[in-house]
Amino acid sequence: MAAALMVATFSDAQVMISKIAGSAHPNALLDIKDATKGVIFTRAEDITAFPLYNNTVEDYFNDEPALEGAVLYNKEDKQYYKYDGTTWIPALQLGGWYNPFLTRRKAGASKTWNCLGIQVPNPFPPFTPITISTCSVLALFGSNSKQTISLSPVIARSQLLVNNLGTTMPTNGSDNVIQIPQAGLYHISGVTGFEGFSLGSLGKDATFWVSIDVSYDGGTTWSTLAFEETRLYGGVFIDLGQGGNKSASVSASVTLPANSRIRLQAAVNTDSVLSTFSNSVDHTETFISIQKLR
Repeated sequence: MAAALMVATFSDAQVMISKIAGSAHPNALLDIKDATKGVIFTRAEDITAFPLYNNTVEDYFNDEPALEGAVLYNKEDKQYYKYDGTTWIPALQLGGWYNPFLTRRKAGASKTWNCLGIQVPNPFPPFTPITISTCSVLALFGSNSKQTISLSPVIARSQLLVNNLGTTMPTNGSDNVIQIPQAGLYHISGVTGFEGFSLGSLGKDATFWVSIDVSYDGGTTWSTLAFEETRLYGGVFIDLGQGGNKSASVSASVTLPANSRIRLQAAVNTDSVLSTFSNSVDHTETFISIQKLR
């Protein structure tokens, strides 16, 4: 066959599959004499019932290049998978809860950033008072108001919160971070959604930062893998309860040794007279996703 035809052998389809010559049943709709040339699978009850499933190999499936392009419906997570000759891949990759290379964690707690604007005299014309934010002062001393987003150990397939990489969650101070058990090439992405308000924005903007950090020594020291910022412009503005309206995201692909630790950090800075923001704990707004590429 030019392409492998696939339907579950346990289904109710009237199919004859045999290497022995003979006549098909009179009611059979399909007669395949050689099973090595193609088998029909329409659906499987779960991942363990997939063709070529083998939990002793790294990607859980044996390689069979001849079956590349096959499509299979998984009743457990109610979506289709395609076979690329080496493994089964969910058609909607983010929706495929059983991606054996994926871990996704949401925020387990909310951190708060409070910024207060203080006006000081300006000795230069036109002598307009200068507003200095307490968050800006902290930034001058290197803190940048960065806080670690503590991650939740909750597993919830319906929310795409999975731990198929077998990561652990050691603490870093009072916050939970992620420890990766195996060396490899990983794509890591983090998103932080912010909610809160800002009054009297004399500086006419707010800045939201997010970073992904790595530690190779069990959390003693940390290095930044990737860092991004998002600016919100608008003069005087009031934002109340707008979860997810303000967000920052970051991603990086990096080779990591075994037992590397990953954390998600965020920060806020405004020149407002008064502002307070916190990170959302909604699984769609604040999360970190780690996918092993190889």
